[in-house]
Amino acid sequence: MMDALYSAASGMNAQQTGMDVIANNLANATTVGYKRDRMDLVDLGYVPFRLPGGREGQVGLGAMPGQVAKEHAQGLAQSTGRDTDLAIQGDGFLQVTRSDGSLAYTRAGNLQIDAQGRLAMPSGELLQPRIQVPAGASGLSVSADGRVTATVNGQVRQLGAISLATFANPGGLRAAGDNLFTPTVSSGGPRVGAPGSADRGTLAQGVLEGSNVNVGTEMISLITTQRAFEAASKVVIASDEMMGMANGLRR
Repeated sequence: MMDALYSAASGMNAQQTGMDVIANNLANATTVGYKRDRMDLVDLGYVPFRLPGGREGQVGLGAMPGQVAKEHAQGLAQSTGRDTDLAIQGDGFLQVTRSDGSLAYTRAGNLQIDAQGRLAMPSGELLQPRIQVPAGASGLSVSADGRVTATVNGQVRQLGAISLATFANPGGLRAAGDNLFTPTVSSGGPRVGAPGSADRGTLAQGVLEGSNVNVGTEMISLITTQRAFEAASKVVIASDEMMGMANGLRR
């Protein structure tokens, strides 16, 4: 009975974590470039015991979250018409420089031109390599292979080129908030190159990549998780009642 109590309690804790993951996915269902989280459960250890017939068996001790990993399937493209909005069609991440000088990576291409004329994310991270847009420039254009041009003083000038980074295992990247990822040992180091080269995707201007969260799928997962939590809680109540009955036999 004690094992049943602990197993059910571990299941409730695991399902609560699953609910947290689902809630975060639903909260980011419209976040640009967001990649949904998926939680995988693993079973806990087993306790051996001897069956009445003499054979040995095992009783499990419940479940726990094994990992929470990002699913990097591409989200749906959303046309915006803004010159500084970019979507990656295929594999790859934009490189940005954070305030501490470190590099981070993102699929969110909702860029803007900051006060110094540099292409940056809304939260201030600068696109890397740096792209400087001169004052008074017009007709900003980004080609599929990353070349950035604009009309300056009546002439078309190339302002720079955008690179993309790919990773051997994108699922191993660590989410850092603000739509950013940082490399880990599991992800491997970045392999940087021009869009469209090797296994990298291409760029589309005036388009944003939406979240890859499917609200319908998350709602089904929410109901399933809620039912599993409810069932585990009933096991806790039943185990507690059985223990009470067993203790009452001494009277």
